[in-house]
Order: sequence, then structure tokens, then C-alpha cells
Amino acid sequence: MKTIMLAFVAALPLSVVAQQADQFTLFPDNGIYLSATDFSTHQLTDGFNDDQPGYRLRDEAFGNAIKVDQPNAPEAKIPLSNLWGERKEGVDYRSFNNDLFRVEHTDRIVIYSKPANTWLASGGSASSATLYYFSREANSPIHLITSENLKDIYYDQPDKTAAFDKLDDVTKPTDKVRQLIRLFYPVDTTHHTAS
Repeated sequence: MKTIMLAFVAALPLSVVAQQADQFTLFPDNGIYLSATDFSTHQLTDGFNDDQPGYRLRDEAFGNAIKVDQPNAPEAKIPLSNLWGERKEGVDYRSFNNDLFRVEHTDRIVIYSKPANTWLASGGSASSATLYYFSREANSPIHLITSENLKDIYYDQPDKTAAFDKLDDVTKPTDKVRQLIRLFYPVDTTHHTAS
């Protein structure tokens, strides 16, 4: 009897894991976020994975819209102004002022990136650079990362003002973003000693 009971108790955790695996739903590679709340809770509208035939998500640059193709359904064209953003090939983008910004970081401060071409005076594109932006919340306006913009938005956090000024001296955009994110994660400077 003890052997049967031990076998039952040993198998119990495996049955719980199997039930959890059945209940776990994968987050789709593509879809639309209708609101900041949908983004925060990973609730995609018209979500699908890259390997599903007949599904496609396309950005319509001139129409400021996103088109969604699904099998056995008419093509849906949704204006960027009517949605928070999209998830495309596993990457999240936010719509703001009829433009899409890639979401890079979302904890304590939201960081976005957007490619920006630099143009030569003689014509043509010299190189492609990435500009970085921020917003205080997932549904707040998006601003270019500068000390002035940061001071305007975080006016209620004077402890960060001097640190924001130092960001203007950083030339590499990725280093500037790293330093900005670190400002929102205070370092514990107390030393713990064993007694």
C-alpha cells in the first residue's frame, strides 16, 4: 500500500505540469494592440504566428494604416490613429502621430527607437542612424531623448535633473539609452556586513 501511495504522490507533480502546459497559450508573433492596456496585458487583436498560411500584417505607409489579411475574411485596413500599436514578427511597435516606433524597454520608463536617415548635401542617403525616444507611460506622448525633454516630463523628480544634463554629453545613442535606464534603477550603496 505504501508503494502505491508513494507512486501516486510522485506522479502528482507531473500531472500538474501537464495541465499547466495544456493551459499555456503562446504569445502570437503578429497582431494589433488596440490600447496601452492591451499592450501591457499582451492582448493582441487578430493575432497569428509567422508560420500560419494566409495571414499577413502589412504597414501602409501612405495611408497611415495597417492591413491585416486572414484566410476566408476580407482584408482589414485599420488607421494608425485607431490603435496603440502592432506586433510584427515578434517585435512590438507603438503608433504615435501616424508613425510607428519600435518598443525597446517598458519598465519604469518606456524607450522606443526609430531609424532615421541622414542625407548628404549632394543628395542621397549617407547612412542610417537610429534615434531613441521615450515616454513616461505606455500611453503618454513620445519625445526624443534630450535633457530638456526629460526635465519637462519628469518635472516632479528633481533628483534626476542633474543626471539628465549629463546625458547630453554622451555621444553614442545606445550609451545614452543605457545611462537613462540606469537612472530609474537606484543602486543600493549600503554595505552589508556580517556580524
